[in-house]
Amino acid sequence: KKQKYFDKLVDLCVNTPNALIICADFVASTQMQDIRMELRGKAQVLMGKNTMIRKGLDMGHLLHPDAGMDTLRANIRGNIGFIFATNCQLDDIREILGKHVRDSAAKSGQVAKANLSLPAGPTGMDPSQTAFFQALNIGTKIVKGQIELVSEFPILKQGERVSPSSAILLAKLGIRPFQYGMEVEQVFQDGSVFPAAVL
Repeated sequence: KKQKYFDKLVDLCVNTPNALIICADFVASTQMQDIRMELRGKAQVLMGKNTMIRKGLDMGHLLHPDAGMDTLRANIRGNIGFIFATNCQLDDIREILGKHVRDSAAKSGQVAKANLSLPAGPTGMDPSQTAFFQALNIGTKIVKGQIELVSEFPILKQGERVSPSSAILLAKLGIRPFQYGMEVEQVFQDGSVFPAAVL
């Protein structure tokens, strides 16, 4: 089974040296399935453990020293995978990936990808739930039987971890502040690896 994986990886690197290196952090399995289905016949998605990928690329480099697999191996970090454009352009793949982005709830301990503020005004929550706001020192008042925020409150700061209290309150308010999908990190083309921004 491992050998089959290595052969496939090496074959794609040599015969279809046109791929996106993607990061699959927080991508749901159904999301992954939808992406694979939409790319069927156009591109080949190859995921795997980094140790397996590195070993496969090492073996491939010995057989095909000019294919750039050593360069590719040096860039294997994090939760990554490859999408080889077997029958389409890289831009077509990017377009499909862009369609499969999902809103996600904030989980405690996650790093916030953007700033988020709760707007002043009614929250739709009843007065029995003021404790969730008090835990974060958010100023509230009760108006017409529901909790209102006195002023705008910055609940998430980019680059900082989401606190348990913030995660609970956002869930109560039905706010899903994050979006997750496969992110293109780098491009592998004809033996070279360069940042996705170049595309």
